[in-house]
Amino acid sequence: MKITGIETAVLGSAVDAASLPAQVGARELEISSVVVKVHTDEGITGLGESFYRSEENNRFLAESVEALGRHVIGKDPQNVRNIWHELYLHVKRAGAYGALSAIDEALWDIVGKNAGLPVYQLLGGQAGEVNAYATFPVDKTAEELTEYADWLSAKGFEAMKIGAGFGVEKDRRRIKTILEGSPDDFGLAIDANTSYNITDARAVAKTGSDYEIEWFEEPIAHTDIQGQAELNGSVDIPISGYQTHTPHYPALDHLKANALDIYQPSLDYVGGITGAMRVATLVEAFNKELVPHALGPAINYAASLHVAAASRQCELIEFAVLDDDVDDPGRYIAGPYVENQDAIHVQDGGRIDPPNEPGLGVTIDEDIFEEYRVE
Repeated sequence: MKITGIETAVLGSAVDAASLPAQVGARELEISSVVVKVHTDEGITGLGESFYRSEENNRFLAESVEALGRHVIGKDPQNVRNIWHELYLHVKRAGAYGALSAIDEALWDIVGKNAGLPVYQLLGGQAGEVNAYATFPVDKTAEELTEYADWLSAKGFEAMKIGAGFGVEKDRRRIKTILEGSPDDFGLAIDANTSYNITDARAVAKTGSDYEIEWFEEPIAHTDIQGQAELNGSVDIPISGYQTHTPHYPALDHLKANALDIYQPSLDYVGGITGAMRVATLVEAFNKELVPHALGPAINYAASLHVAAASRQCELIEFAVLDDDVDDPGRYIAGPYVENQDAIHVQDGGRIDPPNEPGLGVTIDEDIFEEYRVE
């Protein structure tokens, strides 16, 4: 089997932009994406997906995929690891990790389709049950969020993650208000998107410890491994991160420093399935937790589910609830171009499984796909 061509498409977002407020400045997160189709001489086409948080940036991402893709034409797509390392030689200089990630996902999709097996089976099979927690990046007051906590808990979500980084006192008030008004068995995680210095992060973590929040995500600069380790060793709640790191190599430095308790590789950025599984292997060796960062479009999310299912240290995965006006918060709405919509769904009770069809297990509705394509 040989790769004959790589096709890219920039897609517009099917949902409203999510808000990421923080001291570093409010940001809007679009769920537009770049879908990659890797074609072969045997008629099997692999799908991959990545996104750079805005439609404008995704045009640049598509150009990166096309440039990187020239290096794989004529190669056997089943040699995924060899291709990954060849592409990495280019990517580590150019920084095109989103492109590498999308191509890698598409190669795994081809291998699975050719074998007639879902990707998680190729990765060693399902290691255990995975439940979902809800990221709820919708602008709401703390009082309003307590109402949505009831809604999400009733579905079976284990916890809700919200943005933090508003300032120490405001974050403290939000933690207190939300958890005092939420169901007793429902957890809260906070994500500061690297907004704080160590002193302020420790102050927020103190209140988080008092209320037993699930974790404190990216409290300080993600590059400050020593600072993360100091913080992680001095507070009573888990410190999490790794979504902003590429590929798997920096994980070893974090693990040796005990900088994080929870590792959150983002498949659209860490180097796809290959990169994420290598993070998972390192995390298992140090007996830490793996909770993939998975706020993004549907094909990439499907890839994340396969990694989660095959990883022994993973019992939880992110699920973005991007609209507060849907009947079922367990329905994934960030990919209307996926034909088999039921393949990605949180079951009542909170469990989520990877698609079970060959490859990544998702198919494209070409008519709807074209409607979302950005010219």
